[in-house]
Amino acid sequence: MRAKTRTFPNLHRQTLAVLGLSFILVSGFWCDPVQAAVSGEPGLVGRVIVVDAGHGGPDGGATSANGVKEKDITLAVAHKLALYLRESGAVVYLTRTVDTDLATDRDRAQRRRHQGDLRNRTRFVRGKHPDAFISIHCNAVPSPAWHGAQMIYMKGNDEAKDLAETMQQNFRDHLLPTNRAPDDMSTLYLLKRIKGPAVLAEIGFLSNPNEAAYLINPKYQNQVAFSMHTAILQYFANQENEPVEPDGAKSRDGSPPPKEDRQAPSQSNASEGQD
Repeated sequence: MRAKTRTFPNLHRQTLAVLGLSFILVSGFWCDPVQAAVSGEPGLVGRVIVVDAGHGGPDGGATSANGVKEKDITLAVAHKLALYLRESGAVVYLTRTVDTDLATDRDRAQRRRHQGDLRNRTRFVRGKHPDAFISIHCNAVPSPAWHGAQMIYMKGNDEAKDLAETMQQNFRDHLLPTNRAPDDMSTLYLLKRIKGPAVLAEIGFLSNPNEAAYLINPKYQNQVAFSMHTAILQYFANQENEPVEPDGAKSRDGSPPPKEDRQAPSQSNASEGQD
């Protein structure tokens, strides 16, 4: 992933924009933030962002008790997130825009559809040389008790960790209650192969009836997408305002918040891959 350096003359606008976006979310949980998205935010202008709607086509992902498929929710949220990012001046690519996967006919003929899908998603993302990558998924476990959105990043990837922590905090502040902390993993196919701020967002549990009801609601999908957009804006604003240490390494802000005492292990529906 390419590291880009940009200088903007009015950096204070970034702080005001972030505060404004946060006010929108706090002041009205069910507001439609698309009308309030700020065009041309300095922290996002020209940034290349790839948004991955998890699953697709024959791969439906998790399914709620009433039959709603993960692939449909992730695609809806991906489109909403792309809209907000473009409103703010980012260059956005989606790995898929309709209900399909990225496997080829040859992959299917060789019964390697799943591997081909992941491989081609990786190629697509790398080909765009993104400044950030966000893969959107829904969680699911056998018990209906577990709930809460959670961010996942590749273990050892500090840029991804920073973005994951920023996005997790926005989830805590603006979405359904969650005390979850970002989780670092080392086996997810895409995150292993995409450098820089590459994260996976588990936006809620389809196995939890209450949370599933929210996830299929377009207004709540807007809240999820706008929270993610705000976090991405904050991340890049912080990167541009962050002092550089003498050795050239950027300073990092503290450790992640403690995990819940009783938290379900991450059950990401994003596939694990082999080296």
